[in-house]
Amino acid sequence: MRVLLTGGGGYLGTCAAQRLLDEGHTVRIFDRFCFGEEAVAALRTHGQCEIVSGDIRRLHEFPALMKDIEAVIHLAGLANDPSCDLNPDMAEDVNVESSLELARLASQLGVRRFVLASSCTVYGRGVFAILDESSPANPVSTFGKTKLSAEKAVLSLKTEGFEPVIARLGTLFGVSPRMRFDLAVNQMVATALRQGHIIVRGGGSQWRPFIHVSDAARALHTMMEAPAEKVSGRVFNTGDSRLNYQIGDLAEKVAASIGGIQVELAKDDDDLRNFRVQFDRIWDTLGFSCMTTLEQGIQEVRAWLNARPECEPFDEQYFNVGRMKRLLATPVDEGGEPVAARFIPLGKPSLGPEEEQAVLETLRSGWLTSGAHLPAFESAFSKTVEAPYTIAVNSCTAALHLCLVDMGVGPGDEVITAPITWVSTANTIVNMGAKPVFVDVQPDTLNLDPELLEAAITSRTKAIMPVHLAGHPADMTRIRAIAAKHGIPIVEDAAHALGARYRGACIGAYSEYTCFSFYAIKNITTMEGGMISTMDADRAERLRRLAFNGLSATAWDRYGRSSVPHPLEVAVPGYKYIMGNVSAAMGLEQLKKFETFKAARKRVANMYQAVLAEVDEIDLPPVREYIDHAWHLYVIQLNLDRLSRTRDEIAYDLRRENVGSGIHFYGLHLHQWYREHLGLSPESFPESTRASNCILSIPLHPQITDKNVQEVVAALKKVLHHAKKMV
Repeated sequence: MRVLLTGGGGYLGTCAAQRLLDEGHTVRIFDRFCFGEEAVAALRTHGQCEIVSGDIRRLHEFPALMKDIEAVIHLAGLANDPSCDLNPDMAEDVNVESSLELARLASQLGVRRFVLASSCTVYGRGVFAILDESSPANPVSTFGKTKLSAEKAVLSLKTEGFEPVIARLGTLFGVSPRMRFDLAVNQMVATALRQGHIIVRGGGSQWRPFIHVSDAARALHTMMEAPAEKVSGRVFNTGDSRLNYQIGDLAEKVAASIGGIQVELAKDDDDLRNFRVQFDRIWDTLGFSCMTTLEQGIQEVRAWLNARPECEPFDEQYFNVGRMKRLLATPVDEGGEPVAARFIPLGKPSLGPEEEQAVLETLRSGWLTSGAHLPAFESAFSKTVEAPYTIAVNSCTAALHLCLVDMGVGPGDEVITAPITWVSTANTIVNMGAKPVFVDVQPDTLNLDPELLEAAITSRTKAIMPVHLAGHPADMTRIRAIAAKHGIPIVEDAAHALGARYRGACIGAYSEYTCFSFYAIKNITTMEGGMISTMDADRAERLRRLAFNGLSATAWDRYGRSSVPHPLEVAVPGYKYIMGNVSAAMGLEQLKKFETFKAARKRVANMYQAVLAEVDEIDLPPVREYIDHAWHLYVIQLNLDRLSRTRDEIAYDLRRENVGSGIHFYGLHLHQWYREHLGLSPESFPESTRASNCILSIPLHPQITDKNVQEVVAALKKVLHHAKKMV
């Protein structure tokens, strides 16, 4: 069988790898090797063993990891209470989320057997004197809690073709190629031999089950090979009832085995972990029992230490928590831990029970497309942006399209916009048969430069489409003056700008057309959706009709409680762009929270502005004194002349620090289609080209915490420091 063994370079993993190879299996070891690869050096020459160095949290970097794999034994994780207590978020990420991701991947790729190494620590403060698999789990430590969560997550994936098995291991002891002395038996032996005494902490009366590392490896192998009907979807306490000991008695046994050793009972708090475990299920089902006794293990560890008088068993290399402390202070590119223990996304929808309830009630009403929530949402939005007329549609792209249709834009026409924008802006123009004409951007705001606008106007110019990038309004005073001079209408692309103000007025309350987006991570969301605001009643009516397939009435108008059916006519060939009732229901709840969202975004942006102001390697986004920024995005510009790494490499470094980022945007004039069809080059728009290679958006959304902001800043400073050019 071809087996993926995660954590194969660890204390248990090295023993498990050797056993699998001895039994004729082909083994692919996947391990971070934070203690080095010496423990698996001998396995490198084994013809049936492949060694892959990598982090379980970065499975996307190893697309071939599961190739030809038939079974997975998953050991990788933070392996004891002290290590997990250093950073509970990291423990959650490694032990739970990464385990779930690995299991999902295995399931999707057709791997049948998945053995997860858990721990009897999930029993925590056991509520019964003797605990079996049916006893309630009661974890009292981060380690125990994350292991229990991982069990539940993996078991939830069980199907006929995916067979998860949980091994709740007792506390390990004995000699392994990758030796540890932070385990109770091994530590007691080391303390007795090197210090001449044993100290018992936590009261001494607490129970623990123990299992020799070789027996644990054998148990995992047995679970991997067992018939599905015996193990699939089941949890097994993994050990032997004869190896349950109270810690005080365990210390006395170790002292007696070595001889002449005094046992001291430390006067400290009682250990909250206390579990005496039964192992009947694994014996009854699989016929498994432990072969190595406690006494044999004690003597084995004693012999190992006696053969190495120079070994200091309390050094960092033998203690997981010690090594973890060092890794937390080491850059990721040097093998260290990321600044953020868990991934901080660039953006995230801010949803609560109110949205869930509104959606549920709307689903139950039966009105899923047009319905009563739609006009209510439009009315509420009109008040938000201070515009008399609004039309809700199913995307901002649809909104832009309808505006161009209403203006009669078609083949041979030109529409002016900026190259630093989302592709929908220009794609919509092209799909109308018109030509997008780009105007370069201002170097700081990255909005359309009005100084260059008039030179781009021709007799074919049908519209000007400025983009309020990241939520900072474009210079509308000058843009409007130029547009008015030439009699050209304006369509504001305000996808980022809900909540922004320009010279005291809301974005949406000025131009002939303003288009907003309610995409998942925008300033409010309707899952997908958009809105057009306008100041003119006739224009609003035309746009509404276009969005309703060119008809004069919606389904709500035709089939609602008070409606009377009547024949409809197509007034103009329109589009099915109307927003659905479910989305509108969500939008109504989002609007109720919008001021809170806006304040949260502004607060985070202000924190970034304050703490990043002294970082020479970046330029921060400007805020003109006459605007109120919507802060949809926080876009920094890297000073690449001071850095030895590119923007893309910096983004990669941030991702390794568990910080998401984005590029908003890569200039459209650099995209292949626009470059070739419009005959453009990087030199055509120098500021847009420069910005395309140096801009980077960092996380900003209402749910981001102060701790997250600190982690983002620390990660950014860390990667920039390591990327500084040497003078």
